[in-house]
Amino acid sequence: MSVKIARIFFIVLLAVSISGCSSILTRMGPLESKLENGEVSVGEFSKYKFSGGIVNNKIHLEKTPQCSEIIEKVHVMQKYPRGRVFVWAEMLLFGLGILDAANVQAICINSKIELPLAKYETANFLVCGEKEPAANEMLVIADKQRTFHKQAQTDANGNLDLAKILYDENRVLNLSIRLASDQTEAVSFIYRPGR
Repeated sequence: MSVKIARIFFIVLLAVSISGCSSILTRMGPLESKLENGEVSVGEFSKYKFSGGIVNNKIHLEKTPQCSEIIEKVHVMQKYPRGRVFVWAEMLLFGLGILDAANVQAICINSKIELPLAKYETANFLVCGEKEPAANEMLVIADKQRTFHKQAQTDANGNLDLAKILYDENRVLNLSIRLASDQTEAVSFIYRPGR
């Protein structure tokens, strides 16, 4: 009989001694800190993104306003779970590990502190307006063989008829078309008269 009582006493002592160990270790543990990206917001207007196409020697050009992306840096301090081995032992031996695990999660969530540091512009851009026709946009039209170099302007609807600009050309041309304001982006196009 005394052996049974000793076993029961030992089991109860073991249950009490390891019950909640993970919670205690997590609560006593230090706050760990890290930098995170916080809220993303739209900054000032930066540029237009141009799009469009060429069909039957007619250019249709559209532009979409682009604004700079602003990200807030946040200093996050939080406790993280410790002693997970005890939680598994409690679950296997007594079934009390579920309560301990839930308590650990609550401690971690309640310990979270966020301190906003600064906002800064990234190299990314966000759409900040509706797409619209690129009216009165100056285009540079050049032959890849460098036989001519012309400038033309789109109409109020962002359209430009290449047949009207190249009316005196009767040969197939390999054209490079770009915005006059942007030297970097160009589109190659094969112009066939009479289309």
